[in-house]
Amino acid sequence: MKPVERLNDPVLEREWHPVFAAEQLGDKPQGVIVLGERVAIYRTPKGVHAVRDLCIHRGAMLSKGWVEKDVLVCPYHGWKYNTEGQCVCIPAQRKDERIPVRAAATVYPCVEKYGLIWVCIGEPAKPLPDFEEFDNPAYRPLACGPYHVNAAATRIIENFTDFAHLMFVHGGLLGHPDFAELPDFKIFKEPDRIYTEDIPIFQPVAHSGSEAREGTTYVYVKEVFRPLAARLSKRDADTGQTLWILLTINPVSDMESAVYMVVSRNYAFDVPDQQFIDFQNTVFEQDAWIIETQKPELLPLDLQAELNHKADVLSVAYRRWLTELGVKVGTV
Repeated sequence: MKPVERLNDPVLEREWHPVFAAEQLGDKPQGVIVLGERVAIYRTPKGVHAVRDLCIHRGAMLSKGWVEKDVLVCPYHGWKYNTEGQCVCIPAQRKDERIPVRAAATVYPCVEKYGLIWVCIGEPAKPLPDFEEFDNPAYRPLACGPYHVNAAATRIIENFTDFAHLMFVHGGLLGHPDFAELPDFKIFKEPDRIYTEDIPIFQPVAHSGSEAREGTTYVYVKEVFRPLAARLSKRDADTGQTLWILLTINPVSDMESAVYMVVSRNYAFDVPDQQFIDFQNTVFEQDAWIIETQKPELLPLDLQAELNHKADVLSVAYRRWLTELGVKVGTV
């Protein structure tokens, strides 16, 4: 794992970041990077756990070790750490000797939700929100990714809020240049989220399992609910068939992001889940290359730095919100 500089952002340090697909976390520890910090995640009968990926003894990576019941074992000298981070065994030490209090690993809050493992490397500002469409198995939530992008996480979120690119970056799939004109639309701002009203968008290719034989007009609602987390819904107004997408990002570094999505639906349960995952893979691949070409690489919070259009109203609100929050990583 290549060295990454620890990023200083008091706001993002208190956020939950997705780090791993839950079904992929087996009986072996895994190493991830969050805001430049090496983190080891692992699973025990008690649940999922995260610690700084560093043994206090000689700096070995705990993610290279193994799990014995409820303890994480360092691969270098066999030191064992319980789920509270305290060292409970030093093999080279006599059994009647006291283990130093300082022999402990730094524990980070860690939860499993929406098919993902989430880590916060600070004190969480608030719990993860409850979204029934991504939590209720009746809606068939499917974890997608991770998608590794050489771009700032803020640029990726802003792309997700954008409507005008659908007809070009995803032309023939999520939009069509002949239907590029957008209606004027309103956004609404609350303390913990920014969201749009219903916005109709013509989509040439109907969803998998849709009753529409050809393209149709879907009603979108987009929302940013945390600095690096957003979601959308796409509803067929005639049938009520709805696709939901949750997009959330682990900022590995200022210019490297691991993107996770959860896709959910209330229809076409007879259609293989893989079709929905494959479609999302295709769509994000189309997004990723253009995000990686943007200049400046970091998101400008000065609204005079780039030319904004009325179609960018949600993007502009997002930039203003990041300024209010004091987010530093991924911004300029």
